[in-house]
Amino acid sequence: MKAWVIVIASFKACGIALAAEHHAGAGAILFFAPDPWVFLQFFLPSAQGFGPAITSFETERREVWLTIDDGPDPSSTPRVLDLLRKHGARATFFVIGEQVARHPELARRIVAEGHTIGNHTHTHPAGGFWLASPSRIASEIDRCIGALLLADVPFERYFRPPVGIRNPFLDPQLESRGMSLVLWNARGLDGMGRDPESALGRIVRSIRPGGILLSHEAGSRPGGRLRFVELLLEHLGRDGYACVLPPRGALLTRARDDGPPAP
Repeated sequence: MKAWVIVIASFKACGIALAAEHHAGAGAILFFAPDPWVFLQFFLPSAQGFGPAITSFETERREVWLTIDDGPDPSSTPRVLDLLRKHGARATFFVIGEQVARHPELARRIVAEGHTIGNHTHTHPAGGFWLASPSRIASEIDRCIGALLLADVPFERYFRPPVGIRNPFLDPQLESRGMSLVLWNARGLDGMGRDPESALGRIVRSIRPGGILLSHEAGSRPGGRLRFVELLLEHLGRDGYACVLPPRGALLTRARDDGPPAP
């Protein structure tokens, strides 16, 4: 059992015990004290309580790892690949299994043009992945793998959950498959807004050597997402950054966080 589970259970038990002894205020404080920490584990990329997450890589050069989520899609993938070729950039595409099944030729083209592919679940259940059961998580991972295998597409053992929201049952599923959770340290929220220029302004504040950059394609507004990728590649070029595919040995996580301080 993970240490953080024991710690949180201790907080809850102590809070209940205090309340039972007529110390309701102190009991409530102790009972709910770990909850903000738990909440942050679901969506904060730098949090490591649910398991290790890769958020950067080691390099002595001005290099970043560009990652592109939610494809492949004929409305965006060919244009993204053209932009990457124009700028001499390499990227990892975190693909949705259903999209691979619909457009296997695009997934094969991604790899043929020198990029890599990671697993972004089969159906992209953005609203419910945080509370998915272990069997549902396994199904989402394995069905995406199956789609890639059927399409004859090589892929890396990288996984990214929908919108980056984790789940306390995810780490054991990844570990049993020899997969790594890859998140990011820089994003512009390009998947949420309609203004690519504003998204660029947000992401550039976090760009640094060894950073992992989050971007998107496809979706209901592919034009805005494509423009963001274009602006980002132009900015990186002006600033002397290269988009590379870092070797596994260079990938970094923060030290594993075993949970909140013990009571």
